[in-house]
Amino acid sequence: MRRYLPFLLIATLPLSACHSSNSLPPNAPLTRAMTVAALNSGGAVSTYPATSNGAVAATTDLTGGNTTLSSNALGMAYDGSGNVWVANFATPDVLEFAGSATGNVAPTNTISGVNTTFVEPGGIFVSSSGKIYVADYSADAIDVFSSGATGNVAPAVRITGVATGLNGPGGIAADGNGDIWVDNYTGNSIEEFSSSATGNASPTVTISGGATTLSEPWELTRDHAGNIWVANHANNTLLEFAATATGNVAPKNTIDQTGATSVAVDGKGYVYAADGVNADVYVYAPGATGSATPVQTISNADIGTPWAIAIR
Repeated sequence: MRRYLPFLLIATLPLSACHSSNSLPPNAPLTRAMTVAALNSGGAVSTYPATSNGAVAATTDLTGGNTTLSSNALGMAYDGSGNVWVANFATPDVLEFAGSATGNVAPTNTISGVNTTFVEPGGIFVSSSGKIYVADYSADAIDVFSSGATGNVAPAVRITGVATGLNGPGGIAADGNGDIWVDNYTGNSIEEFSSSATGNASPTVTISGGATTLSEPWELTRDHAGNIWVANHANNTLLEFAATATGNVAPKNTIDQTGATSVAVDGKGYVYAADGVNADVYVYAPGATGSATPVQTISNADIGTPWAIAIR
């Protein structure tokens, strides 16, 4: 088993997990997000109006023993119905909550048990059809569960093996064709797998090398144009790669972001970033680049150290 990831990061910055369902579903309206959710290092999920600025009260706050959220929960996503999904890294399991859930409430669904093959799930994405995609960091694997999966159930598809090149996968997303995108935190790379990939399959695209500036990428998402965004943790940046990027290629855009732990992009092109150092969520205007000043700062004690954000 690979060394426990959050501990590995104590010497640098706290790590986020993937809310990879920041990726827009097919035919999504190109509008601003209405809600931003933050998963903090204490194992709590709080939500805020996405247009908030300054110190604001949380709309909902999931916390407490009944939630079974752990301080090692690293991944978060919204599904098409607005339900919240969380990957508990060290437990290991996947939890589903109603989008309006708040307080010390139990999840409405839990995927857990030996049949799941989970070792340390970090990244999670839920497609518009309800498929659940999980990046298992220590297993160097991608697990895809059928819509409606619950309990001690085996994944419908498992991608793992030497040919995959998976090396500490973190962020995960799928496009409208069902092709899977993942970034490798340990391997400093981004990979795409065909929708038909299974087992020891080779990626169809690999983005890696010095020109990419990838250094401990964790969060991954895709915007409405198919561009790939990553929270580049060790370099304190948000990177944007063209939808057609491959090989040792430079990002098309870089935004400086201290403590970059998570990233999301809404239909209008606003970029949401979690700061694991200053414990805030920043929002950048469409087209922001370099040392741009955020147009919004969402702050609240409940955000704590944000390891993941999600928008809807």
